[in-house]
Amino acid sequence: MEHVTACYWQKETVPNIFLSLQQRKYRRRKASVVYACISDNRELLMNLQNKIEEELQGRDIWKSYTEERIREKWSKQLAEVDKNSNYAGVLCVDSRVLLFDHGRMNLCGFFKRFGRTGWKVWKNQCMVGEVEAGTAILLTDHGFLNYCEEELAGCLRPESVGTDLLSDRAERAERRLAELGRKAEQRGGRHMGAVWILPVKGETIWSKGKQSNETVQTE
Repeated sequence: MEHVTACYWQKETVPNIFLSLQQRKYRRRKASVVYACISDNRELLMNLQNKIEEELQGRDIWKSYTEERIREKWSKQLAEVDKNSNYAGVLCVDSRVLLFDHGRMNLCGFFKRFGRTGWKVWKNQCMVGEVEAGTAILLTDHGFLNYCEEELAGCLRPESVGTDLLSDRAERAERRLAELGRKAEQRGGRHMGAVWILPVKGETIWSKGKQSNETVQTE
């Protein structure tokens, strides 16, 4: 499994929303990993990012039979966060995902199961499970979703970004997020951001003998 990623961040003089997006390939495990967080609190975002890093250092996330254990652990950790906080996060390890959101940060997207793909928005959830290739995951703030939900759902459908090179699909998705961001700003949207992740069936790249580490963090 490979992952196509794109992000949008409304550039403001005083930032009121923070995004973190990291993408890696683990050659020894032959695994593609992506994780992202979004929050209006920089300290909280860094804390969540550190917890995800700790998860990657453990063993449970790499096993297929510990989903309930991971979900219970993260539910307890998130229960300790201030109930007035706004945050969302995702960790993708090949086809396995950890998803959580709270407050005005939302988790949504096109989730593909048994050959069917449907748009869904979750609120205040913590979930762990497997996803099929072609599932599109979006982390965004409530404002962006409120101004552009229908357009976001339309232009970021998995099939709408094509089936060509991963880099071309990522560029196309990033451009569409930016276009919708400008449209939402014209409609009065403020403090907006989004991270889009699309798991796809990828080529066999492990024979290249490389491990890549890409980090995108805007604040």
